[in-house]
Amino acid sequence: MKKYTINFVFFLLFSCLLSGCSYFPKLVLLQDPLTAEEHNNLGVAYEKEGKYELALREYKKALDKKPNLTTSIVNMGNVYSKQGKYKQAEKSYLNALKKDEKNIEAANNLASLYIALNKNYEKGLEYLTKATSSHDQIPAYALDTLGVLYHRLGNELKAKEMLLKACESVDDDRALFEEIEVHLRELGEDGCKNKSIQQPVSLDKS
Repeated sequence: MKKYTINFVFFLLFSCLLSGCSYFPKLVLLQDPLTAEEHNNLGVAYEKEGKYELALREYKKALDKKPNLTTSIVNMGNVYSKQGKYKQAEKSYLNALKKDEKNIEAANNLASLYIALNKNYEKGLEYLTKATSSHDQIPAYALDTLGVLYHRLGNELKAKEMLLKACESVDDDRALFEEIEVHLRELGEDGCKNKSIQQPVSLDKS
């Protein structure tokens, strides 16, 4: 009797499989609707909110879809740096530069990391010089970093040259402007001569 019952159950299951029973669960594979760029943008939003693990997750998803998206690789490096994971940050920046040696943001952030860690100034200068060599107009933040690198390496004349150029090209970024002036004063200069950036007017009347 027991043997008959077991065989009958197997018979029912086999029959159901052959006939496509509707009550059997079906696996549905959902396709990710977001593009690599959209995952990157979502990661940027998470990063601004300080949700670093979520940001890293989105940057990795972006790279799964587009492995050569250097923006996401650099962004990962930025998050690792904020987390104090400097080895991983360095690895990310170097990976981005391996794919695009002209990526100024990757080179600048790598050099800035070396400055913060008080090491590898020569390497930082090499990467950043190579990244900026073919650009007619170098961003003010990169000029500032170059100035600091030259200063750390003892070349004060070149450091002043880079920092004064940074003064000329900085726009309305007050934080960067003040940083450039600090670096110039470290070299005995008065700051950015004949130029100033006004403090933003607060609209809060409370």
